[in-house]
Amino acid sequence: MILKSISYTNIRNLQNTVLIPSENITVFTGENAQGKTNILEGIHICCTGRSHRTSKDNEVIKIGKEMAYLDIQCQKRDGIHRVEIALKNQNRKAISINGYPAKRLGELMGQINCVMFSPEDLSLITSGPQYRRKFIDIALSQINPKYFYALQNYQKVIAQRNNLLKSLSTSNKNIDTLSVWDEQLCDYGSQIYILRKEFIENINKKCSQIHSHISGGRENLSILFMSNIKGSTAGEAYEVFLNLLKKNHAVDIRRQITQIGIHRDDIKLMLDDIDVRTQGSQGQKRTTALSLKFSEIEIMKEYSGELPVLLLDDVFSELDKNRRKWLLKYIKDIQTFITCVDIESTALQNEENIKIVKVVEGKLQ
Repeated sequence: MILKSISYTNIRNLQNTVLIPSENITVFTGENAQGKTNILEGIHICCTGRSHRTSKDNEVIKIGKEMAYLDIQCQKRDGIHRVEIALKNQNRKAISINGYPAKRLGELMGQINCVMFSPEDLSLITSGPQYRRKFIDIALSQINPKYFYALQNYQKVIAQRNNLLKSLSTSNKNIDTLSVWDEQLCDYGSQIYILRKEFIENINKKCSQIHSHISGGRENLSILFMSNIKGSTAGEAYEVFLNLLKKNHAVDIRRQITQIGIHRDDIKLMLDDIDVRTQGSQGQKRTTALSLKFSEIEIMKEYSGELPVLLLDDVFSELDKNRRKWLLKYIKDIQTFITCVDIESTALQNEENIKIVKVVEGKLQ
């Protein structure tokens, strides 16, 4: 897939503009705090419906404005796809796909796929399980709308179950309804578990190959799925999950929160016998994060038959010479958007088919 045009209106500090990117590499240069990352943020919102920097739409809207607007056109094998998103201060965002209003956010998933990599993605390796779950959720939601809907419903059900647990800590009046929430949680949770399990098995194979290339064959990367749910089918996972919830009723009521479930899932990243999160060097952690992101690209291509758009936010300054060289070789067939302070920091000066855009106080030159 190739982005043909991106229109920005009232997006953070960006001047209202239409960007016509290169079909290969578009580089945004300029000093810090000029608006380079805002350009990538707009693309990410059109792909996933959310900013990668904040969960609040009003933070994306230019100060003093009531609404922001994004309009992106993408060439895919079956023709042009158009996504329009209006972000509003007081109301929910409005999404239009190919000229038709979307009733649900899930309709946006898979229209335009992207993979984003920034220095902050080191938290994938170094921080808590929620960051690794977010990585899995964003990737799977883009390639499988059923996953997105199951995840949304799971989150709603667990919120309701937790509210019930709080009330049960003081009164047993509605304890009979706990089994109803258990069954719904297991229904959605077992679906999510199986899709995550398959995704991690797939990404493990690709990560191992990619990491071997980046590290020159010196290290073997493997990914282990850590979940308190087990099973080779959704049916088996459902039964395991349900039995665990029933056994844990007393603990859940005492602690007023659901202790068991896919909201506790994690992945362990191993380099041979070393846990990268706790024992890896900074270089190993950075290379592992890079391997994860580029494995995501391979999986998206496998599912959709098309390469996603790649967004690299100030990444080159974090990579050594060998990693930069590998990265440049890898992205030659992918439409890529890059932010950097200056072009010299990317080693892209002599590459062909590059469009360079300077960003100064939100203006694109």
